[in-house]
Amino acid sequence: MNKWVQRIAALVVLLAIVLGITYWQGSKVSVSYQPMGEDSPVVMTVNGDEVRAEEFATYMIYNMKYYENMYSQYGMMGLWSDDSSAEMLGVMMPGFAKDQAVYSRVVLEQFEKAGLELSYSNQKELSTLRKDTIDQAGGYDGYLQKIAQLGFNDQTYMNFLYITQCYSALNEYYYGSDGIDKPTDEELMEHFRDNYISAKHILILTVDPSTGETLRTDEEARALAQSILDRINAGEDFDALMNEYSEDGGLEGNPDGYIFTEGDMVTPFYEGAKALAEGEVSDLVKSDYGYHIIQRTALDYENQFINYQADLATQMGRTMDALLSQWMTEAEVETTDVYDEINYKNVYDYAPAGVAEILNGSDSDDSAASDEAAAE
Repeated sequence: MNKWVQRIAALVVLLAIVLGITYWQGSKVSVSYQPMGEDSPVVMTVNGDEVRAEEFATYMIYNMKYYENMYSQYGMMGLWSDDSSAEMLGVMMPGFAKDQAVYSRVVLEQFEKAGLELSYSNQKELSTLRKDTIDQAGGYDGYLQKIAQLGFNDQTYMNFLYITQCYSALNEYYYGSDGIDKPTDEELMEHFRDNYISAKHILILTVDPSTGETLRTDEEARALAQSILDRINAGEDFDALMNEYSEDGGLEGNPDGYIFTEGDMVTPFYEGAKALAEGEVSDLVKSDYGYHIIQRTALDYENQFINYQADLATQMGRTMDALLSQWMTEAEVETTDVYDEINYKNVYDYAPAGVAEILNGSDSDDSAASDEAAAE
């Protein structure tokens, strides 16, 4: 998965954790997207579409909170009050926010180009979700407090959900059960047959894979491996010798060997196995682990296909994440001087209305207005 998509997916998970909600697990929700911060300066454009400071600041605060949460899991509290950590990570935050802005814009753009719409029932469901989230937070003020922790006000939060749903709709449009770019089983099977092989091996270690500790000298390992290979060549059973001598920690879980493609195994093992015909046994193959004696096995492609179907689509670049990465790479992105001005120290000066005040504990209490807004 592309680094942009990985980070955005992680941010979505963080939002669900902080708010204690699970609406993305099968629920199709939506709300109309509302341009925001039209009085705030333009930070960047994506394919000519303007991204203003309020929106950009939301993405930046969101990323800052993500890293703060991640570091706290390792006992590192107060990330942004620690000068050395803040300086080190702070320089990356504008770039992360820019990536998220590009993501948001290309999703909206491609959603419109595809002629997709989210149904009225979806929008009504989101309204219900919003009300339920407010109730879970103990009222509208509590709801605003929670979403402000991630840089959102009510509108930016709803926009975020809308974009998430647009992505889901695009995924269904391109790669769902009737998706227009979904690879056929025939295409996937062809890729499977062309790129995957199976093999088993006898491994004689020179070092402990977990600790790096030397177990035997290279000469000792080679001599032992050669003696085993001589016995195989003399007609002894490969599997019997494998079960007696192999020091592969994965043998018990993979008694019939491994199914793999290029990059799954260390290069000497992959190349050694690929060079063999089915049933053929290799000479000694040296890797960083020690010495391998490899036997190429027959791969039952028909029966194994179901287990590798998702991986095959990913490898072929026929997934929504791959398509999104392509769109993001191809997008024409330009930044303004304002982009260079926003940093982790002053980002709250550009935040959406109410967010900085709430986080600073100075938000005024206007319960009447809050109740009215919550009821809408």
